[in-house]
Amino acid sequence: MTNPPLSSRPAPSRLATLAAALAVAAGLGACSIPLPDRERSGTLAAADAVIPPPPAVTREQAERGGQDRGVPLAQPQTFRGVIPCADCAGQRVTLTLLPDWTWRMRRVYFGTRDNKEQSFISTGRWERLFDSPDQIRLIGDRNEGGLYEFISGSTLRMLDQNGEPIQSTLNYALTQQFEVDFITDTFTMRGKVMAKDGQPTFAICSTGKRYPVSSTGQAQALADAYAKLRVAPGTPVLMWIDGHIARSGEPPVESVVVDKLARGTLDSPCED
Repeated sequence: MTNPPLSSRPAPSRLATLAAALAVAAGLGACSIPLPDRERSGTLAAADAVIPPPPAVTREQAERGGQDRGVPLAQPQTFRGVIPCADCAGQRVTLTLLPDWTWRMRRVYFGTRDNKEQSFISTGRWERLFDSPDQIRLIGDRNEGGLYEFISGSTLRMLDQNGEPIQSTLNYALTQQFEVDFITDTFTMRGKVMAKDGQPTFAICSTGKRYPVSSTGQAQALADAYAKLRVAPGTPVLMWIDGHIARSGEPPVESVVVDKLARGTLDSPCED
């Protein structure tokens, strides 16, 4: 089945050692990781962010599961629009689809009761529906995501949970922008931290994509917290951080900047 054309416009003693490790883990869970006052500069890892390969999906599996990734985008694409809000004047939505099958979204709620704008950032993976390749599904952390449909080469329309157009006279469409917004705002990230040779990486749970950790911000606090757990090098530890995705270099390489540590835990999968 041929995918519909898309616009090509670029648009976080042994008994004594065990007790110490458990104490550190408990401290992480209680949000009590000490943060250093100093800031550092540079990037710990120069490698590109690691992107997990798309799962192999046969036609039979796709028909059974109702989905197929199809052809990836040639360039990142950003869509923007104002859609309805249940208890505010509206929400400004910015959605960026990336060629590696990940997405990022910024929702800004305005006209709230306290007259303060509230901004929320989320990320995840996206896929095309096998039986309706003009429709895409956003898959995010927990309840984030949704269904959208290309109604033209430059317009995405939000759908209901059944994949049908929302019956309303209000706007549920997002329009492609000339410039790509990579959405580098700070948000709470949940992911797996690993460190080898003192260089940590962070894999965001909602995408599975692993980034080098920039040595700016609170990167040293992250590395110190990981080291205090005394796990074998390369052992993944689930952590929550406030951070953002930064782009630098040419060609651009993305990394995670740790702005603040929240908590961490051993032996916990991303799916929990």
